[in-house]
Amino acid sequence: MVNAFTSGFRVSQTQLAINKAIPDASAASAALESAQIVALAILVREQMEPAQFDMAYRPFATILPGPGSQAAPPVDRQIAAFLRVLPTLTGPPEAEIAAVAKALSELPPKPVAPTPTGALGAVGAGPATLSPAANYAAAWKEVIATANQAGRTHAFRAMQDSAEQAAPHDGLGIVGFAGVAAGGIFMRDVLPIEKVLLLYEPFAAAVPYESLQ
Repeated sequence: MVNAFTSGFRVSQTQLAINKAIPDASAASAALESAQIVALAILVREQMEPAQFDMAYRPFATILPGPGSQAAPPVDRQIAAFLRVLPTLTGPPEAEIAAVAKALSELPPKPVAPTPTGALGAVGAGPATLSPAANYAAAWKEVIATANQAGRTHAFRAMQDSAEQAAPHDGLGIVGFAGVAAGGIFMRDVLPIEKVLLLYEPFAAAVPYESLQ
């Protein structure tokens, strides 16, 4: 079964389907790897902790809920759980959060502008590559705009401030990202869940979103 999901005809079929849906090569490669991980996680689900399985299955959870999935608890309960855990983040888990946060804050250089003749420089040639940092920044701008449009700016900012105050202030740089994660959770009811998970991503390994009960 493991071989079936990591090599051979089944993988070729999956790769062909993904390539038809996702033209970007790096995104298609990531999608194939994600599909393989999810398939293998389902295969050994009985041997995994529920939180571990939820983490592995997450990329497909918005399309097809995983086995045994439950509705998320109320937003205020999720945020309260997040605020409770923030002060406890120290050592390797906090360092990992900082590393992911740093990667999501580093936008790639902009493509070279077209020359007067319309030709592109080498850096700007070809399709744009997958950029988690760009997607993260775009999702955060969307959250802010949505909060303003919904008349929830003050409550949104208060939730963001609460998370920033609760986060460790020890120089690793996760304070602002805690505010972003809390803001995403607060606006969960008006955002696609994939945007919420993206904004929560720096904390996903240390404190899985599914554990915020």
